[in-house]
Amino acid sequence: MKKFFSSMFILLLFLFGNVNAKTVTDLTGKKVTIKDNPSRIAIVPIPWTSLTYVVDGDASKIVGMHPSAKKAYEISMLKELAPNMKNVNSVFVDNNFNINYEELALLKPDLVVVWDYQDDAIEKLDKLKIPAVAIKYGTLEDVQMGIKLLGDILNKQEKAQRLIDYHKDTNKYLASKAKKLENIKRKKILYLRDSQLTVASGKAVNNIMIDMAGGVNVAKDITTGAWSKVTMEQIMKWNPDIIILSNFDKILPEDIYNNKFEGQDWSKINAVKNKKVFKAPIGIYRWDAPSAETPLMIKWIAKVATPEVFNDYDIRKDIKDFYLEFFNYKLSDKQLDFILNSKVNKGLNL
Repeated sequence: MKKFFSSMFILLLFLFGNVNAKTVTDLTGKKVTIKDNPSRIAIVPIPWTSLTYVVDGDASKIVGMHPSAKKAYEISMLKELAPNMKNVNSVFVDNNFNINYEELALLKPDLVVVWDYQDDAIEKLDKLKIPAVAIKYGTLEDVQMGIKLLGDILNKQEKAQRLIDYHKDTNKYLASKAKKLENIKRKKILYLRDSQLTVASGKAVNNIMIDMAGGVNVAKDITTGAWSKVTMEQIMKWNPDIIILSNFDKILPEDIYNNKFEGQDWSKINAVKNKKVFKAPIGIYRWDAPSAETPLMIKWIAKVATPEVFNDYDIRKDIKDFYLEFFNYKLSDKQLDFILNSKVNKGLNL
């Protein structure tokens, strides 16, 4: 009889102890048991802090973010939309995505979001009884699946699905231009991350963005990593028609036009001669990386690279509509100019 009651106690403890739990499937296919309504989330991947904000409509559940995500926050619209994020911890993880577990423990997270390749971190978190969900980088579909996962985690499935539908509808629109793009000579585009000549390669999501926008990534044949360092000689051989500058660095078009960096001569590059060097936009996060605003980024590149094909939408109206739809926020023209980096993108009439 004693054994029977002991067994019943264990069963009841299991059943009632998990009333507030649920299971989600992360992007590796792993099923993870988490709190039904997690209120403390630490996020290792850089863009996913802003994505979490978008899906949840609030930043109060975010207790940890990557230091680079914090830097992006400081120079983005997210600072305006979510001022309370300024106090979010950004020291529990370093720039190389290594987790400081003592610092993490102080955050008392209900779950941690990590990259799919962080096997050691996932194993360590499992031993600490902290649920870890993994996301992926690589394709636009990975972004959409990550949004779905966030919807499941936050019980915001409807909001997540609306954002996914927006991404998919934009992709369909861009695909509808394929025939017209076959009849034009594609502009050669260099996507430059920093002054050290780090460029977006064929493995970068930027390569997909450029292709969908009607351009061709000059570094598409490099497949050693998403971002790769190249030489000035190589860039001169490519001779890009357009250069897009990332927001991961403070580099500006004027720096390129004025040959600011020692050992680099940009004067013979077509993009420089024709004043076609542009700073990428930055909304609630850097548009360089996969994010909630990726559809807008691709449409911006399309306006820059192939305006004659993509002449049937107003990018400024699209951005305003997006912010109203997903953030319930009405952008001013001044804020829109800030997002589009209009001040430094001279000659780009958007």
